[in-house]
Amino acid sequence: MPTEHEFRLQFRQWLIRHDLDADVADAILESMPPFDWSEIARSDEVAALSVELGALRADVDRRFEQVDRRFTEVDRRFDSVDVRLRHIETDLRSFASDFHTMSRVVVFAVAAMAVTLAIFAIRVGLQVGA
Repeated sequence: MPTEHEFRLQFRQWLIRHDLDADVADAILESMPPFDWSEIARSDEVAALSVELGALRADVDRRFEQVDRRFTEVDRRFDSVDVRLRHIETDLRSFASDFHTMSRVVVFAVAAMAVTLAIFAIRVGLQVGA
C-alpha cells in the first residue's frame, strides 16, 4: 500500500495526464487534507462527543459542588472549634487570675498566721518567764 505522500504524488500525476494544468493539480492537492478521509470526524460524531463532553462537564460540576459543600461544612466545624477554643482560653485566663488571687490570699493568710503565732509565742514566752 502506498504511503500518503506516494498516493498524493500519483494522484497529481494522474490529474496532469488527464489534461489538467500542473498549477491546478497542485491547487487540488493543497485543498485536500494531508491525511486519510476516515480520520476526519463527521458532524454526528462531533455532536456525540459534544453530548458526552457536556455530560462529563455536568458530572465534574456536580462533584465540585459536593466538594464545595464539604468545604463549607469543614469551615463551619472549624468556626465551631474556634468558638470553643476562645471559651476555653477565656476560662483558662479566668482560672489563672483566680488562682493568682487565691495564691496571694493564701500567702497573706500564712503570713498573718505566722505573725499571730509569733505574737502568741512572745506573749506565752513572756508569761512563762515572769
